[in-house]
Amino acid sequence: MINVFNRKEVYSTYHMEEQTRVKEILESNDIECFLDNKRLESPLGGQHTISGNASPLGAQSSVNGDNCCMEYKVFVKKTDYSLAKRLIEK
Repeated sequence: MINVFNRKEVYSTYHMEEQTRVKEILESNDIECFLDNKRLESPLGGQHTISGNASPLGAQSSVNGDNCCMEYKVFVKKTDYSLAKRLIEK
């Protein structure tokens, strides 16, 4: 079981498709993972001064119509971290 004391972040992205890809790689190699999704609000509030895909937070993301984006993090057990990192980077 993964908990806050034995886990390590192995991947972080702003794209749900990437999170899904990483999760499938880990699961197909019998590596338990924990997913954490966080909604990030724009520090600009309701202002729309940035165009395209650039997030006001400085990262490439898909900004939703309500001026926020999602951050997706993938955690694994500390003992599985090295293997998980190698598999993801292939």
